[in-house]
Amino acid sequence: MRGGERDLVIHRSQLLLSSRRSAIGLIGLGLMMPLAACGQGKKTMQKETTLHVEVFSYVDQVITDISFNGTGLGVMNRYGGTGTITDVYIPFGNQILKWTLDGPEGTPRNGERMTPKNQLVISPEQIPPGTRYLGIHVYPDDTVEFTFAEGIPERTARGKKIFAAKKK
Repeated sequence: MRGGERDLVIHRSQLLLSSRRSAIGLIGLGLMMPLAACGQGKKTMQKETTLHVEVFSYVDQVITDISFNGTGLGVMNRYGGTGTITDVYIPFGNQILKWTLDGPEGTPRNGERMTPKNQLVISPEQIPPGTRYLGIHVYPDDTVEFTFAEGIPERTARGKKIFAAKKK
């Protein structure tokens, strides 16, 4: 091989090597783009929040052993409320609420361990900016409603109607 031919062969192999490196680099960049996009918008995806929690009962029965995602929230009288429980860890997604019905001997469903009939879900999008409190509202039909507030939660419109009907 002459010097010029050898230089041409070397130049071609350098071009091929350079093209391969560029192609591999482009493939690698293409594979990295979805990973980089995951971090856009919010810096990290939140998996939980911490809020102060208060439970309201619209049930004409004592409620005991209230637990929310494994955190004990206390007891309450008929149509009562718990005190505010501070800094309750709440993972986003499905929520687990349980309570036990109690009262004088002979009270219907006495001692039953209850769970809501409706599915309870909390997502970051549901929580307005500035929220510090979660109200958990337990209704006589064994459904539960969540409310979010900056300050101590209020009774719901549905709960107020139940109280008004009770007074009649």
